[in-house]
Amino acid sequence: MASDRLSALDGSFLRLESAAAHMHVGSRGVFRPSPGRPRPTLDMLRASIEGRLRYAPRFRQRLAFPPAGLGEPFWVDDEHFDLRFHVRRLGDPYQPVSYARFCELVDQELSRPLDRRRPLWEVHLVPRLDDGRVGLAMKMHHAMVDGIAGVQLALLVFHASADAEPEAPDQWSPRRAPGDAELALRAVADSATESLRAARGIAGLAGSPVSGGTRIAGSLRRAALAVGDDLLRAAPPAYLNRAIGPQRTLVGARLPLDRVLAIKRHAQVTHNDVCLALVTGALRDLARRRGETPQPMRAMVPVSVRADTEDGVPGNRISFAFVDLPLDMSAPGAQLRSVHEQTTAFKRSERPAGTESVLSALRFAPSPVKTLAARLAGSARAYNLTVSNVPGPRTPIYMLGAELEETYPVVPLSEDHTLSVGIFTYADGLHFGLYAEPEALPEVTALPAALKRALRDLARATRPPPRRPRGAEANGDRRAATTGPSSRRDLWPAGHVPERAEA
Repeated sequence: MASDRLSALDGSFLRLESAAAHMHVGSRGVFRPSPGRPRPTLDMLRASIEGRLRYAPRFRQRLAFPPAGLGEPFWVDDEHFDLRFHVRRLGDPYQPVSYARFCELVDQELSRPLDRRRPLWEVHLVPRLDDGRVGLAMKMHHAMVDGIAGVQLALLVFHASADAEPEAPDQWSPRRAPGDAELALRAVADSATESLRAARGIAGLAGSPVSGGTRIAGSLRRAALAVGDDLLRAAPPAYLNRAIGPQRTLVGARLPLDRVLAIKRHAQVTHNDVCLALVTGALRDLARRRGETPQPMRAMVPVSVRADTEDGVPGNRISFAFVDLPLDMSAPGAQLRSVHEQTTAFKRSERPAGTESVLSALRFAPSPVKTLAARLAGSARAYNLTVSNVPGPRTPIYMLGAELEETYPVVPLSEDHTLSVGIFTYADGLHFGLYAEPEALPEVTALPAALKRALRDLARATRPPPRRPRGAEANGDRRAATTGPSSRRDLWPAGHVPERAEA
């Protein structure tokens, strides 16, 4: 049962949840049915998911909480599991709806928390939009999945082929749910096992004082770096941080992936650097349109520490990077350079391991301390917004033969945060999910156009200089051919050679 208990990080997403801050991740997508194939229906979708639930046991499990003070809850089989509650239709089953109405219906569902008495996921189908497409929304609690695992679980709903046949359901029987006394005993036993494991680790270090001391010193150094550089440094005041209510809206923006990859290639930075620079440019644009002086903002960027052997394993395997978005810089190239320098320094530092060490240590803390730590870590003092970049498939995926055309991710908002940005790479597009509290940030609807302007400006700033015609130097045109707004000097200072970025 120990393996079915939430980690301290998983549990923190439960502790962060409130009436105004719902901790579910999700997506809104649109599919194009294939000619000559039956249109997806609710019954077909339920049958398809039912046939694949064997690959994701967590989808049929609910939370079981031990008596107060005994730590994190367990995942147990839901003895009353009913797929009809989790896979539902949105809107009138007999009337097509507009795309705008589909988005409104999804926003309504995203504004409701998941029921903790049941497995923490839902899928909502709109069988027909008025343009002939099919709409689908998904949401899952962040305590259940991180971004990478969420993609793996979403692929249980989707298929790599339009011709995939549904699988027959398995003969599943739920295990008996433990009572309070049994949960208490298991919680105590689980805590004792963790303590024994930690004690054995310390004993092993004692057997080799030199190497053990080095390892302890290294762990302490990494933890100190994470706490000092990331967790205790206060985020600047920002217009994105104010009290929020429970209402949510998801605004989508799709950018052509080839233009983003061209910027990455020309500037020799990473894909994530370009995405963060685009968010920087868009938020600077929005600040100016609000009549405010653009000021730096601190973005919390989840970083996967999931090993290759852990692909598809439920739960959260993430650390966090904190990047200062330089909204005060007007030049797009300078913004990208600032972001690149920060992310490069982060990778070279030991802060990711230090953050993971701090999070792991929380499992030994009393419940009130865990709650306080979660709320401090999720507060506006720690960061101004979340920017989460999750890679997706570059080839088409399908639901019941219908091809996914666009999909926009949902990254949850904690208290006093009005905006999060989820980025999902799929096929030939970069899909930005701009998730906001609409009353606190009504200007979120202006962000898609702002992102497109940021892409245009960044492409101009990083475009290689034109090839000089033969003899240009002899004609005295050397300076004109190597300077100007499209020169790399707009991006990199004289004498700087950027580090070659990873693919």
